[in-house]
Amino acid sequence: MKGVLMSGLRMSLFSTAIVASVLTFSAATQAQDQEVPQTLFTNVHVFDGVNEQRMENASVLVEGNLIKSVSTDAIDAPNATVIDGGGRTLTPGFIELHAHLMLMGPTLPAMEANTTWEDFAIHGARMAEMYLMQGSPL
Repeated sequence: MKGVLMSGLRMSLFSTAIVASVLTFSAATQAQDQEVPQTLFTNVHVFDGVNEQRMENASVLVEGNLIKSVSTDAIDAPNATVIDGGGRTLTPGFIELHAHLMLMGPTLPAMEANTTWEDFAIHGARMAEMYLMQGSPL
């Protein structure tokens, strides 16, 4: 009887593993079939942070979170959401280079009067996490 139960348990686990594999493969296939959303910025000037001069009257194609194309020629992207930049300047993303992560009040005396050093540390850790999570996932 014990052998029959173990055999049935093995078959059940094996069947579960097969179903999980099929579902995982199916989900991966569906994800590949879905198109990455595109955004096309037109009528913009581009400052890339490398060249001194900005690129005038350009178009920028973004797929998902990645810049795919920057050109002064027209970019063909029929499924893209088009945003007319109105002659404004696009720049690369900026990052915070100076922050007081632990400051959480209007003045230092006000903070010290109502806050422990442990509270400062916890607040600083939470602020550091917030800044980190604002980054771009790759």
